Amino acid sequence: MSIPRATGAGFALGLMWGTAARVWMRLISTDPEFSWSGTGMILGSTAVCGAALGFLYGARRAGRSRWWRLLGLCWLFVFAGPGMVFLPAFLLGGLLHLRQIWWKVIGAAAVACGVLLLWILNQQEPASVNPATMYGGFLLLSVALTAGAAELYLPRPARHREPAEALAK
Repeated sequence: MSIPRATGAGFALGLMWGTAARVWMRLISTDPEFSWSGTGMILGSTAVCGAALGFLYGARRAGRSRWWRLLGLCWLFVFAGPGMVFLPAFLLGGLLHLRQIWWKVIGAAAVACGVLLLWILNQQEPASVNPATMYGGFLLLSVALTAGAAELYLPRPARHREPAEALAK
């Protein structure tokens, strides 16, 4: 997949994730009135950050420099404020997609820490939301987020090298 095509796919996937997150916020809210500007901000920022992760996917597949991974830091803007509960899933959850089992354990622990953080934050408020909606939706969004965050950790594909004899001819 070319870098522009990967960037466009990332944009669409980021927009879909932002839409799912906004629907989930609506379902768990005790005061479900949202502004169009807030919704636009969430959808716009997740779409742009999704495009950044799509670009990273294309750059990684093309064997480009690892310095492009710093572009993934734009997601920290998305997690400012109430979105901070997704931060562990983004920062370390991408490790779930590596081959070594201990990296997978760390990634799973990061997602579990996000759920625990959400549970701790909700202990201050009376339980007015269905827990399955609250924690199940959060878990689904977190796992989907780990797929994008994997671009921060996945190795570049090995470049095909010709044997020395073929080069000598």
